[in-house]
Amino acid sequence: MHPLFRTPNRVIALLVGWSLLSAGLSALVSGITDIPLARSLTLFAPMYFLWLLFLIPNYYLCRALPLDKGAWTTVIGTQTAILLATALIWALLGRGFALILDSFSESVPYLDYFSGALFTNLVIFAGQYEFSALLHYLLIALQRGRDLEQRALQQELLTSKAELRALRATIHPHFLFNALNVLANITDSESAQARNFCVRLADFLRYSVAYGDRPTATLGAELEHVQNYLSIERERFGERLCTDIEASEELLDTPVPSLMLFPLVENAIKHGIDSCIEGGCLKLRAGADDGRLHIEISNPLDELGHKRQGTGIGLISLRQRLKNRYGDEATLQTCREDDLFVARICLPLREASAALH
Repeated sequence: MHPLFRTPNRVIALLVGWSLLSAGLSALVSGITDIPLARSLTLFAPMYFLWLLFLIPNYYLCRALPLDKGAWTTVIGTQTAILLATALIWALLGRGFALILDSFSESVPYLDYFSGALFTNLVIFAGQYEFSALLHYLLIALQRGRDLEQRALQQELLTSKAELRALRATIHPHFLFNALNVLANITDSESAQARNFCVRLADFLRYSVAYGDRPTATLGAELEHVQNYLSIERERFGERLCTDIEASEELLDTPVPSLMLFPLVENAIKHGIDSCIEGGCLKLRAGADDGRLHIEISNPLDELGHKRQGTGIGLISLRQRLKNRYGDEATLQTCREDDLFVARICLPLREASAALH
């Protein structure tokens, strides 16, 4: 569909604008050829309005003859041939219209007026045709630019979803293996504890499945998810694992990328607490400053240097997801500070009012 016909407002604006243009051109021809203004409006305004029917189809010709794919000689030759053909048809229709007007008013020589102003009209027609062709090529280029941008955004979304699925696939088998071992150890001796453990595990998996295909979750839901995970891991680590989580209550409804905290917390357990003989304390802080959400997760380092080497998929995937969603406005930084490994996330808070769309 022609871009000018996609909404009723555009159609109305086109008809009103073209009516004013037709009247203006009629007045211009009246001044150039000494035809009385009223006669010029009667004869030429309808004919100028008819030009619209010749200029609009040029949009589809421009789409069929793109400037970046066809030879310039072909484009110019075809456009020139179409211009000559449409100008001839318009001149014949104008002559017929002038004859009709003559039949209603024998005292006014409309046919003579039309013949005397024919050259001026054809020059104007040619200029408008070329202008419309340039305008159509511009509209096509803008539309292609929007289409490319939309496809790029869709590709980024598909990439983010693929990365999220890959992240889930790499984390869950490792976590489930440990969780099932714990469950097997406590099933016979601690039936009530085993039931509670199964409930927490089910809640953890339910959240992972429910939010695996959603782009966002609330910060409160994310914190509850990692706390559920930590309570499961505490069955395995016992007193070797302590946690210290603080978050401003007013930030709990803030939208954040779903499953954002879990890979960082899991890394802290897997490559930090698990590698330390006496375990350690995992700390998580969430607060706001200067319109930005700041999240910090820290864990002790392996004091004996027996660091377990990871693949880094979790951090790489999370960085890419943040970049796809926020661009350069979000950061994920990791560093060593004394005997701690620290991961810091910084996000803009501007999306808080958008809820979870």
